[in-house]
Amino acid sequence: MPILFSRCWLSAALAVAGCAPQAPIGRPQVSLPPRFESVEASVASPELDRWWEGLGDRQLTDLIETALAGATDARLAHARIREARALRAQARATTLPTGNLVANAAAQRTEQLAGNISPTPNAPAVTGQGWTEAYQLAFTPSWEVDLFGRLDAIRDRADLDERAAAFDYFAARMALAADVATGLFQARGLAAQQEDAAEALRIARDLAASAQLGVQRGLIAGADAARLDSDVANAEAEVARLAAATRIAKRSLLVLSGRPFVPTDALAITPLLPPPPALGETVPSVLLARRPDVLAAGARLASAARAIDIDRLALFPRVNFQPGATLTRTTGLFGGTSVLWSLASGIGLPVLDRARLIDQLRVTQARGEQAVITYEQAVQSAFGEAENTLTQLAADRLRLDELARATDRARYAFDAARTGYRIGLTDLTTLIQSQRTWLQTRSALRQLQSAALGDYVAAVRALGGGWSPQAVARSAGQPDVLLPDLR
Repeated sequence: MPILFSRCWLSAALAVAGCAPQAPIGRPQVSLPPRFESVEASVASPELDRWWEGLGDRQLTDLIETALAGATDARLAHARIREARALRAQARATTLPTGNLVANAAAQRTEQLAGNISPTPNAPAVTGQGWTEAYQLAFTPSWEVDLFGRLDAIRDRADLDERAAAFDYFAARMALAADVATGLFQARGLAAQQEDAAEALRIARDLAASAQLGVQRGLIAGADAARLDSDVANAEAEVARLAAATRIAKRSLLVLSGRPFVPTDALAITPLLPPPPALGETVPSVLLARRPDVLAAGARLASAARAIDIDRLALFPRVNFQPGATLTRTTGLFGGTSVLWSLASGIGLPVLDRARLIDQLRVTQARGEQAVITYEQAVQSAFGEAENTLTQLAADRLRLDELARATDRARYAFDAARTGYRIGLTDLTTLIQSQRTWLQTRSALRQLQSAALGDYVAAVRALGGGWSPQAVARSAGQPDVLLPDLR
């Protein structure tokens, strides 16, 4: 009879649970084009995992490796992945059997005050006088039978949350490497401009000295000499500005690389601005496999789907087993040892909580829909960033060639004007105008050389360069972080 009643109760519970609302979420609408509009045709493409090594720049590699090993951004990312691991272990532990081993001990002393306490007249008294000790050891575990997969969904969601955190970890390190490279190229660009400004100051001083000599000999008007003196003052001001800007850039770079208190003079910055290397042809689909932010959004979308399963399965009955064992030993007149075994099971179905659980399911479903949109947004943003940076980098290459040619011609015109001015064939206005044209063109070239390298870094970062989806490199002082399977 009890077995029949249990079967009937379980059948009724399953029938009620079968009315649990379904809560599917839509699939993300992601349709990437087959190719980028702006791609660079080249015979070779650099390795994206550790792209900085392909540049052959020892200083760049050292700065990035130092930053990844000890910068605050890298350490903070490492602490967050450790937290994610602990949260995963905590969530999975909730699906394991529970139970405590409890031990008790008690001692009791009985004293007879007076008289015969025997219930039968003339019978010998039985007093139980003295010490009585009792020891008890009990173990009552409990675990839930995963009939419908709720516990499995909890474990899956914990794994997916850790996976998303792992991708966030690599995204932070990827961004740090790109920021260090961009900071170095900006500092080098300022150093190059500072070098050019020093040369312009030297030329301005030479011209001003020649003008003063001409004024003394009556060959040049005082107004022309004053204009050249003004150019000297402007050149000196520009040198001072660029020196301060270079020092600031060096300090920012030291902070990024995890050495904020090192003197800026200890960081040597050379005006080395080579053209950016070719990226090679690539396709938009690489973003889905290489961009850690897209992969993290995908993991969070999968986690949201499992959260919906968890809340939906909470409406189903739960079956628990609760076995127990108790060992008791007592000493004294009535002492002895006894063992008690028990086996209990229970089935629970939320009835009064059903409305609350359904509302919670609706909340989780809405969050799942948000996760779908967030994933679409991540893919769209990744595509837009890659397309824009590739377009900008292609334009930089064309501008570099044109500005280099313009700078050469402007320098040739200035040299010719200066020679003509010295022999009296060119007036001062023409000389100053040709000088300013050359300086402006050269300054634009220097700025573009630095910006082109920065745009190259931005393009590599937009394509997901700076980390390895297949293997995890060991960082100095940090343990490996296991990457989830991306297949």
